[in-house]
Parts: sequence; C-alpha cells; structure tokens
Amino acid sequence: MATSAHAYLKHIAVGLLGCASFLTSNSAAAREPEKSRNARAELLLGQGQALLDSGDVKAACFKFEAAETLEISASTLLRLGDCYQRAGRSASAWRTFLEAESVARSKKDAERAQLAAQHAAELEPELTRVEFVVPMTSRVPGLVVRLGTNPVPPSAWGTLIPVDAGVQRVSASAKGYDPWSVEIDPGRGDWHRYLIHVPTLAPARESEDARGSAYRTAGIVTGSVGLAGIGAGAVFSALSRNPDNASTCAKGVVQCTPSKSNNLVYTDAATVSFALGGALIATGVTLFVLAPSPDNKEKNSLRVAARYAGGGGRLQLEGVW
Repeated sequence: MATSAHAYLKHIAVGLLGCASFLTSNSAAAREPEKSRNARAELLLGQGQALLDSGDVKAACFKFEAAETLEISASTLLRLGDCYQRAGRSASAWRTFLEAESVARSKKDAERAQLAAQHAAELEPELTRVEFVVPMTSRVPGLVVRLGTNPVPPSAWGTLIPVDAGVQRVSASAKGYDPWSVEIDPGRGDWHRYLIHVPTLAPARESEDARGSAYRTAGIVTGSVGLAGIGAGAVFSALSRNPDNASTCAKGVVQCTPSKSNNLVYTDAATVSFALGGALIATGVTLFVLAPSPDNKEKNSLRVAARYAGGGGRLQLEGVW
C-alpha cells in the first residue's frame, strides 16, 4: 500500500512540475514580443537622435514617431516634442509635451513630468490658434468640417484650436451639397487667432448629361403613350361608323333593337382619345427637344396647348429653337 501511495504522489509531483514549466515558458514567450518592441524602439530612438544631431530634423521626427508607436514612454515623448519644436511645429510639440507630462505622472516620474510641463508652458503663449465659425444656417445635415485630413468634431466648433504654422487646407462637405474648401496660412502675421467662417453649402448641381437623359427618356415614354392614344382613337372612330340598324341584328334575336347611342359613345371616345394622344405626343416631342445638353442649357422654349370644342379639337404647338 505504501509503495502504491508513493508512486501516486510521484506522478502528481511530475505533473505539477510539467504545468509549472509550461506556464513559465508561456510567460517568457509573452514577454518576448514586448522585449522585441522595446529593442526596436531603442534602435529607432538612437537613429533619430543621430539624425537630429546632424541637422536632419524632419527625418529625425519620423524616427521618433515610429519609436513612439512601439513604446509610449515619457522619455520618447519628450524627444519627439523637442523634435517638433525644432521643426517649427509648435502646436504638435505642445500637445506632445502635455502627453509626456500625463504619462510621466502616471508612472510616478516627477522629474520628467515637471520637465514636460515646463516645455508646454513655454510654448503656449506662442501658439497660433484657429476658430471655426459655423452658424446654424451652415449646419446642414451630415456636415463634416476638416482641417487638413483630420475631421473637426462639432464640439470643437467655436473653440480655439492650436495649429502648426504653414499653409493648410480647410474643407467642408455634406452629402447632396457642393463641397467647399480654402487654403489658409494661420502662421503668417503677428496675430495668434485665426477665424475660419464656414459658409452655407449650395445644393449639389445635377449633371446636365443626367438631366438630358432623363428628359429624353420621359419624352419617349410620353410619346409612346400618346401613340397608343391615337391608336385607340382610330379604333373608336371605326366602331362609330358601323351601320346601326336592324340589318346588323342576327336573325332570330328578339332583343336586338336599333339604337344610335353606341355610335355617340364611340364618337366621343374617339374624340377624347385623339385629343389626349395628340397632347401626349406633343409633350413627348417637347421633352425630347428641350433635353438639356452641355452646349444647350435651357435656351429652347416650347409651349403646347390642346383645345376641344363642340365642333372638334385643335392642338397648338409653338416655340423657339
């Protein structure tokens, strides 16, 4: 019995050691990507510092940005903010120093937090700020205002937004409206506040080709219906001319009574069908002729009038081409 118990405990111990080894290897594997990222970040920081020392500020900022995406630390952010400041991007440097202060305080790094706050405070009076003025009349549904490629949320409209110096593109767009854009250079001049008035967007102008196609299609459909009306009028006219007397009644049919009421009904139906068919054909021709095109923008004028009197109908078509 003792031997059996000893063997059982031995198996349990081996299993526990296996589990511990598995967990340890997994933990090491989980830490490996982090170490790799940190190593790449350190390499990029070294390359960026070398470029900065050589005077290639723009390339150095690219290296620091790449390092910051791999490892967010107060030290990396301080270097990036300094690079932005040397490149003349005061607003970007100010925001980066504020982020560095926040990260340092979360890590209980008082020295770096104080350094970042000091840099941000020195830059703040020099910042150029823009304010988007968007009146209620300009706030069409779905309006999107952009500074460069970055959307400016409605909550930021009417507030001062720090921007870097240099020419920047401001745009506004909304579905169903013509877009608006303008280029600004808020860094020029001695002022530190730049107002941007967003106008009311104009409804989108329909394509002339699309309008012309729609006109022509409507003209063909309307003219086809008019031709059908003319055809119906011809049928009714033929029926109205059938002799309506006793000779048309089949022999042996007692209820067949000569009457002229059917002739009058067919005559009226033929008259109405001819009048409506003619009007529809004229309307179809009008739509087809007046279809706008790039070379002919609404220069044509055409008027159609259909009149019916007791003695007959008249269709009047007049216009200028």
